Amino acid sequence: MKLQRLQQGSSSVDEYFKELETILTKIDMDESEESKIARFVSGLRREIQGVVELHEYSSLEKLVHLAIKVESQLSKKTHLKNSHNDDYYQSSWKNKNKSSSKNFPHVL
Repeated sequence: MKLQRLQQGSSSVDEYFKELETILTKIDMDESEESKIARFVSGLRREIQGVVELHEYSSLEKLVHLAIKVESQLSKKTHLKNSHNDDYYQSSWKNKNKSSSKNFPHVL
């Protein structure tokens, strides 16, 4: 039952793959490479799954490495996007403070 419900969720691709391997080993399930690939892909987060499905891979090992690369690229994009948004809001706030200080001179 755990194997059928296994999803990557908030885990890294590597952690998710290790969990999948552990479960397969515990239940001594002898699946074909193609079945393992299908099971692995179906449990990936949607954004990683979408990119991985656009590529060709010849083995589960290569697929896992590809998924890890995709995950890394997505996290870099998210980090850059968030840092740009932070810069925008910080600069907007600074500009508002500068303009408001011009409108209201300090009285001593």
